[in-house]
Amino acid sequence: MADRVRDERGMIPGADTIGAPQVTEPKAYSAPTASNAILENARKVCVEVLGPHAQEADRAARPRVENFEALASYGLLGIAIPKEFGGLDAPAVVQRQYTEILASYCGVTTFVQAQHHGASRMIAGSKSALLRNTLVPNLAAGRSLCAISFAHLRRPGPPILRAMFADGGVRLSGTAPWVTGWGLMNQVVLGATLPDGSFIYVWSPANRNDYPELFEQGGPTRDDWGYLTASDPLPLCTMNASATVAIHLDNWFIPQGHVLSQSDRATMHRNDRNGVLNATAMPIGCASAGLRILEHAAASKKLSSITRAAKSFADEVSEARNQVERWSNPESAAVPDFFERAVGIRAWCIELALRTAHAAITAVSGSANSLDHPAQRLIRESMFYTVQAQTIEVMDATLARLERDV
Repeated sequence: MADRVRDERGMIPGADTIGAPQVTEPKAYSAPTASNAILENARKVCVEVLGPHAQEADRAARPRVENFEALASYGLLGIAIPKEFGGLDAPAVVQRQYTEILASYCGVTTFVQAQHHGASRMIAGSKSALLRNTLVPNLAAGRSLCAISFAHLRRPGPPILRAMFADGGVRLSGTAPWVTGWGLMNQVVLGATLPDGSFIYVWSPANRNDYPELFEQGGPTRDDWGYLTASDPLPLCTMNASATVAIHLDNWFIPQGHVLSQSDRATMHRNDRNGVLNATAMPIGCASAGLRILEHAAASKKLSSITRAAKSFADEVSEARNQVERWSNPESAAVPDFFERAVGIRAWCIELALRTAHAAITAVSGSANSLDHPAQRLIRESMFYTVQAQTIEVMDATLARLERDV
């Protein structure tokens, strides 16, 4: 790797500011031609835009708009949206590969755009044709982006965001924490708890004047819409540039046509168990990014210990990726011990991201302590992936794996 051709700045093409190759690419999987094009476009955006600005994006005050414009230019912000609305409707395996590629270049961009995909899918599945037809084509094209907030429904204790049915709709009161991308996104899908303990999911804009066509069919009695206010961005150790805020709602009115769905705790728990592997692509991408630093250090320092570590981690990242694909197969869900195996793989991916980032820091020595070096960013990102979409079962499995390695 040390003899690769460098550009006029002395950089390896597709490298970040320290000259480390941007990514160790995932092993190729058999996929339809259209899916291959999606992944190639994702790599192109990452090499040309996300990768060279990853450190800048991580240290910015808000999400880097140019990254989202680049993703939108290839339709990638519609990767999970049905084709009837202009989306790519990529299969789950391609969405995982896409997410892994992005996460191996720029964690904060990957995290922010992931919120948009989840919200877009929910809106596309709404029973309201007006809501679908008005919002989803713009979401697919990236002309507008949507945030999401319902992880708080998993927390124990009294609900922090409550909903009550009212004439013509629903009213929300309380706090929606951890709303990511606010400002870049001017709309949000909210989850709230009804008096009987069940859940309701609704769409709301920050300002209804931005969507007048969706508010022509009447409003609340006495024109009392309530209030929605957002906090300043929360100071975070990692993903600080994600513009994550808390939204406070006081009797905030949601028209009935903006209700997306209703559910309950048992359904949420079942979905968490069935989808436990959905959150593995980002930590695997983080591990791949750590691996590229190890491989670059092995080529430049010529030390057998670094070379050995790079080979070992390359094999482990590949095997983790293969296990995720194997157990993400719908047929695997019928295996009696599916969840135990899947949650163990999830814990492995979390720990692998952390260990690979730690190994990268070890291999590059003191320079890793510079904010200009990606290794310190990766170990912070691995911390974030440890708690992202965490359930009690994921926590238990992660702690058990860490205890085993003590």
